[in-house]
Amino acid sequence: MAVEKIKEINVGGISIKLLQGDITAYPAKAIVNAANKYLDHGGGVAYAIAKACAGNAQEYTRISKQAMKEQIGRSFIEHGEVVVTPAMRLEERGIKFVIHTVGPICGGKWDDSFKDKLYKAFRGALEKAEELNLDSIAFPAVSAGIYGCPLEEVVKTFIEVVKDFSKTASNVKEVALVIYDKESVEVAKRFF
Repeated sequence: MAVEKIKEINVGGISIKLLQGDITAYPAKAIVNAANKYLDHGGGVAYAIAKACAGNAQEYTRISKQAMKEQIGRSFIEHGEVVVTPAMRLEERGIKFVIHTVGPICGGKWDDSFKDKLYKAFRGALEKAEELNLDSIAFPAVSAGIYGCPLEEVVKTFIEVVKDFSKTASNVKEVALVIYDKESVEVAKRFF
């Protein structure tokens, strides 16, 4: 599935794009995986990214867990912590890295503690992209899927984080939010 640009806004020297399509088809230097804290890539966007990278989600899960042990020093990550793995097969599409972040499990609810955790999840990935001298990064709607956070709040938090981040960023010039389905894109469009 191709990726289509829906909207674009500019904030503090960063182009924020809303895209519809498959995040693994968008040639940002890094794509973000909405992972669980153990980096078990068993479903949703995590499974799709793992399969696209390695051809086999179990193999990519193994690679991710090894990277987590090396980079974090334990077998789980907290909100705001990220793990970086190579994009492997996706490198031919221009993607160099996958940055794994973990968002909150909202279960249909929303409050300041969920927002804080989600803010950290987005911010940690942006800071890692800056540290790696990357000029572009693409996110899925972290926590909006099976984790049950309201999509409107996820999109508002995403935009707020990028605006805050733009005040200190120098390498990152493009931040994309890639949403797979049309209905969700229509919801997200209202906040761009």
